[in-house]
Amino acid sequence: MGYAVVDVETTGFAAGRSDRVVEIAVVQLDDLGRQTGEWCTLLNPGRDLGPQHVHRISAADVWDAPTFAQAAGALARQFAGRVLVAHNLAFDARFLAAEFRRLGVDLALDGLCTMRLAARFLPGAKRSLQACCDAAGIVLDDAHSALHDARATGRLSAHYLRHGTVDGPAVPWPRLPGDDVGEVRRGHAVVRARTEQVPLRRGDLVVFTGQMTEPRDVWISRAHAAGLVSQGYVTRSTRVLVAADTFTLSGKARRARAYRVPIVSEEDFGAMVGALQR
Repeated sequence: MGYAVVDVETTGFAAGRSDRVVEIAVVQLDDLGRQTGEWCTLLNPGRDLGPQHVHRISAADVWDAPTFAQAAGALARQFAGRVLVAHNLAFDARFLAAEFRRLGVDLALDGLCTMRLAARFLPGAKRSLQACCDAAGIVLDDAHSALHDARATGRLSAHYLRHGTVDGPAVPWPRLPGDDVGEVRRGHAVVRARTEQVPLRRGDLVVFTGQMTEPRDVWISRAHAAGLVSQGYVTRSTRVLVAADTFTLSGKARRARAYRVPIVSEEDFGAMVGALQR
């Protein structure tokens, strides 16, 4: 039967509402816990990426990644006939179920949770993946990377299997249409530095999107001090959209592209405000 160890990175915590999976990895193990395969891809969520400072995924990387709908068939085949495993299974299962539900597929997901099993195999250890790996002598190379987290969870599962019996149900995954998709990995995008200087005039409308290096209220104060008007939504009259990531897929960015409103970085906007004040 074997195991399918999964890890997802997401735009937030609201699986059943607006948040989506942006990266998913599946590491396959045999009955003894030996790795037999792995699969990982970024996913285009069709919205902003949420806390990029946590998962470190850029909008440029997901720009040409498959959507969950496009990858669903290939993903189901990765799971088929295997016991689902995750560290904090409730979180990953909730997001997987929500994504498949959007495609009209209702799944009752169950499996093994290495976080819960730690009470049996790693007594006294804290429950985070890092803490469990430390207690088991496992190296976690790059936390909050789906593939590295799934690999570490796979090694943790193998550690448990060497020290006892671990049984779990195999989920009856449906056969879904769709060809295998090319795996799109982190860092594949070659991003050239984008600089755009848009002449600003006092009274111009500016909009901000994303979690910027400096707090948004600081940027809004600078804009107001320069005679600009900040608003919370993009219209045809918006002069520029200032984005933490100029490849952003946020609703504001989609509207800006539709209206051909320039999207500029906070660095470029700072230079533009400086030119306006001279």
